[in-house]
Amino acid sequence: MILQALLAYAERDGLGDADFEPVGVRWQIPLTADGRLSGRPIPLSDDPTAKKPPAKTLKRPFTSPNELTQTGDKARSYFLCDSLERATLFLDPKFPEKHENRRAQHRYFRGLLSAAAESSPAAAPTIQAVLTFLDDASALAALHADLVAAKAKPNENVTFAVEGVDLLTLSALRDFWRQRRRTETGTAAASRETRVCIATGELAPTLDTTEKIKGIPGGLAQGTNLISFDKSSFCSFGLEQAQNAPLAPVAELKIRTALNTLVQHSRDQRLVFNETVYLHWSREPIDNDPLNLLTTAEPDAVRHLLDSIRGGERQVGIDANAYYCLGLSGNGARIVVRDWLETTVGQVEKSVAAWFDGSEIIDPDGVTLRSGHKFGAILYAMVRAELDELPAALPAALFYSILRGAPVPLPRTALSAALRRQVIDQRKPDDLRDPRLNPARLGLIRAVLNRLPDQPILMTAQLDPACSDSAYLCGRLFAVFSELQPIALESVNAGVVERFYASASVTPSLVMGRLFRNAQNHLSKAEGRGGWRAGAAENIRKDFEHISTRLGCEFPPTLTLEQQGRFALGFYHQKAAYRQQGEERAAAKASREAAAAASA
Repeated sequence: MILQALLAYAERDGLGDADFEPVGVRWQIPLTADGRLSGRPIPLSDDPTAKKPPAKTLKRPFTSPNELTQTGDKARSYFLCDSLERATLFLDPKFPEKHENRRAQHRYFRGLLSAAAESSPAAAPTIQAVLTFLDDASALAALHADLVAAKAKPNENVTFAVEGVDLLTLSALRDFWRQRRRTETGTAAASRETRVCIATGELAPTLDTTEKIKGIPGGLAQGTNLISFDKSSFCSFGLEQAQNAPLAPVAELKIRTALNTLVQHSRDQRLVFNETVYLHWSREPIDNDPLNLLTTAEPDAVRHLLDSIRGGERQVGIDANAYYCLGLSGNGARIVVRDWLETTVGQVEKSVAAWFDGSEIIDPDGVTLRSGHKFGAILYAMVRAELDELPAALPAALFYSILRGAPVPLPRTALSAALRRQVIDQRKPDDLRDPRLNPARLGLIRAVLNRLPDQPILMTAQLDPACSDSAYLCGRLFAVFSELQPIALESVNAGVVERFYASASVTPSLVMGRLFRNAQNHLSKAEGRGGWRAGAAENIRKDFEHISTRLGCEFPPTLTLEQQGRFALGFYHQKAAYRQQGEERAAAKASREAAAAASA
């Protein structure tokens, strides 16, 4: 089904020109009609304003990496557009052992230009300008100096423009290449076996080897193979190489072009993490891919999605549009299919909306409800610095659980990783932010808890005063302790959170009694100091008594993983509530002062 879906995608978007392929081109060399440089190399980019501008995507004459030149060696090159080292002899000094082969490839590059000039008189003067330039050693040296100054890389692709006309756009040269390819492929097809193509189900001459897919994480720089049988143990019925999974040339071209387009050129249709690229597309075109929201979490778009799903405003019949997600990684020269999901656009919208709704959490300021977290922010909320700290299978498991939607549970390993970071994270010196108040992490914890099978308690996005769960109440009470300590004491080297969070969140009975007694002393001390401290202490006393009454002062001996999650949410919600109260008091005070100043 994967091949058929890719084939349909290529046919939908008109991909799969047998003679030309999209490729990133970084440079254009401007020439005069007599073959002289008319300026410095021109950098090309699809987005020049980007922080790291990507190379410009242009259509280049296609040459198979598997094809050999007519002389039988591998000193080949692409027509009209190739790397700087093959096209202009801008050799890489790091690899002197490759220089001789690059010179042979450069000769082949020039040979193709000469053949085109002979077959296409209309384009001959333009091609001759390029050949004249390439024959001029001093002109090449000047170009190389400009390339060094521009920090160009020898493996970056380059094209030529004569009097402002790019050779890639000349119809005479395109016709020349199509005719050349027809002759070559026709000769090759005559010698192929006729078999049933596994993608189309039709009888056709099939390929012995398939072309490479470029840009797969973990694969080789020159590309990786989707279909490969290089050992006899993988073959059967006397078939060799790709004949074990036969593809017709046209089907293989479309499938390969679809993959290369999705991997390299459709930036809004891929997601990359943990050395795996996740490609997603729909059978029929759609304006807004719901999976893009998972990576951008753009607030207005998230809110619109949630409102439309909740209000039943989605388009009638949209479920008929199929939606696909394919996970690929490289293992040397071969592609590994990690995951495959076939669903509908409507279902993905519901799943993404359910994720945003389930991971909604109050901001640490206690004011704003945050409905969307970027998927990258969710992953980084579980690690100290790098994603390779996570279990290898966790990101993919979380990703596919989100796509499949409720009631599919989210992985418990995500809850475990989030709680581990919640315990380990420490406030840095002179940093006012508490790393334990990470909304993405707490949103993940809430989402995982609420989608566990037979979950008896549903966690809310913000403080739930009516919740009687002992773990949640312990978390709230711990937040009360941490809020009270700096009010009672002038300075604290290591606060309650830094010293006791880890033990309180796992074995509350061992430490909460001690903190309970300390809190009584802190309340008395804060009240005795008078002023704002006394007022703040009185407000905290009310929370202290309310939570203690509901809890009954019976602290659980140990907390399970799920209970530790509820402890974390109770702590976070109570801290956010205190922030909100502080903001409200500050605003009320400012209002009173402004009114007094106005009346004076």
